[in-house]
Amino acid sequence: MLERIGRRFEYLVRQYMPDPFLLALIFSLLTFVLALLFTKSDLFALVDQWFYGSGKDDGFWALLKFSMQMVLIVVTGEAVAASPSVQRGIRSLAAMPKSAFGAVAFVSFFSILLGWIHWGFGLITAALLAREVAAQARMRGLLIHYPLLGAAAYTSLLIWHGGLSGSAPLNVNTNTHFLMDVVGQVPMSQTVFNPMNFTACGILLFTVPFLLAAMTPKEGQIEISAETLAEMRPAEYKPDRSTLAGRIDSSPLTSWLIGALGILFLARYFSVKGWDGLTHDIVNFSFLMIGLLLHRSPMAYARAISQSMKGTAGIVLQFPFYGGIMGIMKGSGLAEVIADVFVQFATAKTLPFFTYLSSVFSKLFIPSGGGEWAIEGPIMLKAAKRLGASNGNTIMAIAYGNMVGNMFQPFWALPLLGIMGLTARDIMGYCLIVFCFAFPILGVILLVFS
Repeated sequence: MLERIGRRFEYLVRQYMPDPFLLALIFSLLTFVLALLFTKSDLFALVDQWFYGSGKDDGFWALLKFSMQMVLIVVTGEAVAASPSVQRGIRSLAAMPKSAFGAVAFVSFFSILLGWIHWGFGLITAALLAREVAAQARMRGLLIHYPLLGAAAYTSLLIWHGGLSGSAPLNVNTNTHFLMDVVGQVPMSQTVFNPMNFTACGILLFTVPFLLAAMTPKEGQIEISAETLAEMRPAEYKPDRSTLAGRIDSSPLTSWLIGALGILFLARYFSVKGWDGLTHDIVNFSFLMIGLLLHRSPMAYARAISQSMKGTAGIVLQFPFYGGIMGIMKGSGLAEVIADVFVQFATAKTLPFFTYLSSVFSKLFIPSGGGEWAIEGPIMLKAAKRLGASNGNTIMAIAYGNMVGNMFQPFWALPLLGIMGLTARDIMGYCLIVFCFAFPILGVILLVFS
């Protein structure tokens, strides 16, 4: 039955789902319409807010730094995963599944677990693992439905915001976050290391892989050629050592020296600030240094970075439009209007649940976990303070809505799709089923633990 449902959803998405860039444009227009209907801003004001935001540089170009950070997470993560040592590890893991059912379940379980540890590296490694599983299965004559395998890899973003790289929990765990005057510092024990969160993430980790595996078609055909899979594998870099310049380029000495200096800085940084000092800049710097150390030469690493850039075009193109959407949401007050629709019916016990619903809805317009937190966090935590609701659960409610929303919002699938040679239409039908499964589970957990 699940196989038929999966096929049906896949068919519907292939037939009717627009390209993610077109979705960004449609959501931009929808945001204009909603703001005109439900706020006091007129069209001229909205056009200004689209570009300028609320007047604090939070409009169309507000996400330039963040988008570059996301590009670096993708390219440095894929470059590390493309290093010879990591590739050997991925190929060893890819040889473990012995059936189509086991391959889908294995890729999903591994992806979700990695995503909880770190979303960027987890997403890229999951894509590379899924691609390698398909390649090795093809060589052994094992047929696996490749789009379903892509959906399994994308589940790396299913519980990421409840994990160690979650934007909201990391933000409020510092004494300088932008809501200090509302809630003060909220330790990780109330968010990521909360029993509620372990329960939620644990349930999804041990059920979703089998849900996806149960959708494996009986014919199990790989819908991609062996030649294409072979071309997707990173080719080994072979330097030209016949010239002095070539020998210098292929020497690992420079990489090792710079990498060692980078590791020295990181050791000093974390010895002073601990895990509370973890930021996107530090994560990207860490992966940059690790990549230098893992590759055999600077030129080998530069080549790996160049090859990984193909998965970032969607980020570069779409992020400005999502910045414009955020500008309208904040500048016009539309974000507060949307949140108030849910909050006005809430009590201290039900606020996290209504916050969760609001966050799921907002995911349509704001794909970034950090961006959604910046918009909804102030509204919902002020409501939590008025109602006496749990700060930790309210924060995690925003996180849950954002992370489960990845299963219907294809934006963050773009790097994975580039690596695997798929389109959003190929995987989103299966992801929608995961959303329908996970959405009520997270809602019930929030009600039970609040």
